[in-house]
Amino acid sequence: MTGNRQIRKILVIKLRNIGDVLLSAPLFSNLKEAFPGARISALVNSGTQEMLTGNPDVDQVIVYDRGIKSAPLFRRLSREFAFYRRVRGERFDLVLNLTEGDRGALLALFSGARVRIGLDPMNQGLAGKRRYFTHLLPRFPEGNLHAVEKNLLFLVPLELQPARKRVSFYFAQADRDHVAKLLAARSLLPGGYFHAHVTSRWMFKALPHDKAAFLLDQLAERSGLSSVLTCAPEQKEIDYLAALRPLLRTPFCDLSGALTLKQLGALSAGARFFVGVDSAPMHMAAALDIPVLGLYGPSSVQEWGPWDNGTMVNPYLAQNGVQRCGRHLVLQAARACVPCLRDGCNGSKVSDCLDFSESELKTAALAFLDTVESGEYDV
Repeated sequence: MTGNRQIRKILVIKLRNIGDVLLSAPLFSNLKEAFPGARISALVNSGTQEMLTGNPDVDQVIVYDRGIKSAPLFRRLSREFAFYRRVRGERFDLVLNLTEGDRGALLALFSGARVRIGLDPMNQGLAGKRRYFTHLLPRFPEGNLHAVEKNLLFLVPLELQPARKRVSFYFAQADRDHVAKLLAARSLLPGGYFHAHVTSRWMFKALPHDKAAFLLDQLAERSGLSSVLTCAPEQKEIDYLAALRPLLRTPFCDLSGALTLKQLGALSAGARFFVGVDSAPMHMAAALDIPVLGLYGPSSVQEWGPWDNGTMVNPYLAQNGVQRCGRHLVLQAARACVPCLRDGCNGSKVSDCLDFSESELKTAALAFLDTVESGEYDV
């Protein structure tokens, strides 16, 4: 593509969930390097903006309030129109819409940007959506390429090669201080605990309570560290931890529902390691270069495994058993149906593949702690 020097204002649209937004961070760093004088903005859903706020590669985060969709029709249309006018008023030169939905495509079109890059709609969604963009990328098959690499493919129409693949997450000193105060009140110091986030917005990603407790006890006993339990302030996640806590035999600190996303990152940053299911907090810990033990059920490890900033590649080639990527280790069942990419087995919202045996959990814990204790992957 010619005329890159004329691009002064860039918008990246990522209307997805928390972890998806975080894993787009390397795209911003590459755009900042390629267009050092440009003002780069992100447009994300409300509730996900903390993944990019504070990032020096992002000059502005524009938040789409998902609550608009539940407003009465007239009010909704008025607020939608006002939001589209705001985007139009920014006068972007380049827009990259990273997802397939209609709203992102409409925002790209109404932005008036000279260059608009999106995914081929493949005759899905709004009529004529292909013409909303000046450049189209082919749709990426699910499970075959890591989300970080998928985002970086949007550089191809700009004739750019990714120079940086580091996922970064930023929080303030105030977040660190708040977490330190909470931990000090429980006689915990940085490095004296591990962070356990074994819940998810989608609870079909969670282990049975007894298996999660067994794993946390194994890690605590063999590391000599207390676990710090966290979850989102959602009732189903709080209820999960309420049922888990009585099963634990080892010391733990319960911060369930008590922390913001930034504070969760600050907690992980002071932990010796992180253990959890496929979730945004897991990706945040990996972005902070904290060793991660990930527990995977129906998700694709190759696409959604913890990204290792040390290797900058995704070597999760197998989909079975204990898998390693730099400082991180993943446990996923060795079953023919894994990964199925579904929300549980047969519509049950429960994933049988996460009912690991105690032997499997013990093996994974030992293998992971060997890596952590060796310090081989310390930054």
